[in-house]
Amino acid sequence: MDFDFSSLFAFLLFGVTIGVVYGIVALGISLIYSGLDIVHFAHGEIYMFGAFFGLVFSHTMGFPYPVALLLAMVCAAVLGMGIERVFYRRLTKGGGGYTVAGMGMIICGFGMSIVLMNIAFLIWGAAAEPFPVDLGMPFQLGDITLPKSYALTAVVAVLLMAALHYFLKKTKLGLAVRAVAANKDIAYLMGINVPMMISLIFGLACGIAAAAGVLIGPMQSVQVEMGYLMLLKAFAAAVVGGFGSLPGAIAGGIVVGIAENLGAAYISPNHKDIYAFLLLILVLMIKPSGLFGIVARVKA
Repeated sequence: MDFDFSSLFAFLLFGVTIGVVYGIVALGISLIYSGLDIVHFAHGEIYMFGAFFGLVFSHTMGFPYPVALLLAMVCAAVLGMGIERVFYRRLTKGGGGYTVAGMGMIICGFGMSIVLMNIAFLIWGAAAEPFPVDLGMPFQLGDITLPKSYALTAVVAVLLMAALHYFLKKTKLGLAVRAVAANKDIAYLMGINVPMMISLIFGLACGIAAAAGVLIGPMQSVQVEMGYLMLLKAFAAAVVGGFGSLPGAIAGGIVVGIAENLGAAYISPNHKDIYAFLLLILVLMIKPSGLFGIVARVKA
């Protein structure tokens, strides 16, 4: 039987598209980790809230889809900054990593995840909601039909990465964020408002997660429990790419998305969610620091 290269190309294309969504969420996780040295376990619920925000702005209030995307990002950023200010601020002052405050913030993240999920249940209920968006006729690439939502996802992901790169590398505010990520104590001595920068990091990460939720809405239904599995996939993407590496988060997401789609196509579609974690285990066995991670050398 001849090998169907067009089908392989289609699986790769769709894998890259869904992988970009994983990578966007992983980007926010890595951004918070690089700035605070902690893993934000409520990030999946921020992604879920972003999807519902986009649905409300687009479907209920009638805004155009791009405007709904931007408004959802702003709302999620404000939500994330509010959560950091009210619930996380006292813990972030104590440091991250394996400090008492760092472990307390991880536990607080689990609790915040449950709280946000139950708030979403009260507002939107448990039923899955369709996210109807009319983007016009799909693209035709030979024998492959590519919905415009997939193409839009890739374009928006590239724009988000470019904008974040420009902000962090080319602006004074971005330089302050990088300084806080490198060393909070020295940043304090340099006159940087560290608490404000930490809130900004949270806001950026949550806004990026909301963008992923709005982008995936037209491809899937929007539901309250959608954040849990996405958090696991994004966590796998972040680890595969190198935890804390922003380029690695996107690369890891694409690798996870491709592995997931190829596994579903050529092995078994019934176990689609397993392949990402098998890849995670394989990468940790071969290169524990991830594809783009850097091994930190600490002298005793």
